[in-house]
Amino acid sequence: MKNTIINQIRSYNILNSELWINEAEFGFSCLIENCKKIRKNGKVLEVGCGSGILLAMLSQKFDGLIFDGIEPFGSGFNTLQELKELNTIVKDNNISIKNVSYEKFNTNIKYDLIYCVNVFEHLNDWRKFILLATEWLSKDGKVVILCPNYGFPYESHFHIPIIINKTLTFSIFKKSIIKQEKDMRIEGTWKSLNMVKKKEVLHFIKSNPSLELVDDISIIDIIVKRFTKDKEFRKRQMLMGVIALLIQRIGILKILKLFPSILPYMKLVVHRVK
Repeated sequence: MKNTIINQIRSYNILNSELWINEAEFGFSCLIENCKKIRKNGKVLEVGCGSGILLAMLSQKFDGLIFDGIEPFGSGFNTLQELKELNTIVKDNNISIKNVSYEKFNTNIKYDLIYCVNVFEHLNDWRKFILLATEWLSKDGKVVILCPNYGFPYESHFHIPIIINKTLTFSIFKKSIIKQEKDMRIEGTWKSLNMVKKKEVLHFIKSNPSLELVDDISIIDIIVKRFTKDKEFRKRQMLMGVIALLIQRIGILKILKLFPSILPYMKLVVHRVK
């Protein structure tokens, strides 16, 4: 069922569409279990939905749920014309997408699930986002955050190690970063990165008695599986791909899970205390 929207997008032969399709399929695999738990006619919101492919895939899978998305189409990769073209296709599939940032988003709707995929690390104020998003939740609603964990010293957008901090890393890899932004037409991406670490989010949630968090480390199984199955992704993330394959062959994933704060990717599920 989910291939309907993918086949439609491919028929338009839009530049970079395969990249967005691959990312949407990853998000789908991470969120499908969360969507299964939502009651019929439940409401789902994606923050930073980009082209909206993931929303469309989930909507086709869960036709009893209502899906909305917000995307500012402001700076960096969101100015790409092909993203806007994909967005038009998705809207034709009855997906509601508002051109607004999370800071300016006003709604009376209470959502059963709010999620963001590889967006959290670009937010100017991720703490504010958590506080706002949890206010938009229904009584049993959840916020799911999927993004890189910069507690692991690797920057996945630019495929470079993090040397102590963002400033020093940029000074060392400046030429490579600028070239990649130009070649990939993602100007502004480096500047937008907040280098959020899992332990920082855990501390923030712990300091807010109205919030609770589940650190779903099973996400690392999905990541390793993606490296082993997705050749295009493995090619883009060559270093991490080699490490993932090595981890799988040696069988040390269980050991790595004993140190969740340094796992390279995170899935955090936040909700308000009842």
